Amino acid sequence: MKSETRFLLIMLGLVLVLGAGLAALNYYSRPPQPPPVKDTEVKLNDVLAPGRPEKGSPNAHVVIVEFSDLQCPSCRRGSEAVEQLLLKYEGKIRLVYRHYPLDIHERAMMYALAAEAAHRQGKFWEMQDLIFNEQDANDKRIEEFARSLGLNMEQFRKDMKSREVMQVVADDLSTGKRLGITSTPTYFLFVGEKGRMIQGYTSLLTEVEKVMEGG
Repeated sequence: MKSETRFLLIMLGLVLVLGAGLAALNYYSRPPQPPPVKDTEVKLNDVLAPGRPEKGSPNAHVVIVEFSDLQCPSCRRGSEAVEQLLLKYEGKIRLVYRHYPLDIHERAMMYALAAEAAHRQGKFWEMQDLIFNEQDANDKRIEEFARSLGLNMEQFRKDMKSREVMQVVADDLSTGKRLGITSTPTYFLFVGEKGRMIQGYTSLLTEVEKVMEGG
């Protein structure tokens, strides 16, 4: 093989390797795409349950039902994002919370029971915020949270272990599984009776803004 031909083949090989490298770099450096938003046949009444924690306007046309895990970092960021939505669109959104503690988070169930026990004394959102701010809190720290909220500690401990509180969390989990939830946070966004199932808070923010802008 002539030296000129060998040189051209080497250069061609280098170009191909460089091109493949740039293509791979472009692929792996792309920002993650948000999960698709799905229209759902689920009705609002199928997702609600009596006595669940909620905030915002009870008569709002836009309802967000959130399935969340208190040990999930993305749920913490989602909570902050939804709070901003409630402030921005005050009086126009109703938020309803439902538990979905994942098995992969060893303290998620304990956190759900603690938040539910606090809910029985009117302090669900306050307990949620404390747990989200310290998502590695152990059981002793949870008791400190409860004490700082002024809860009746005897009742709090009793409620955390009660069949009724465990059943509420179990019912939320059962509902979530029946609806096809596989990750947290997952939201159901209803505008009137029309619902959409949304995974991840970034997609929720986009969809709520579309609704509020009339899209």
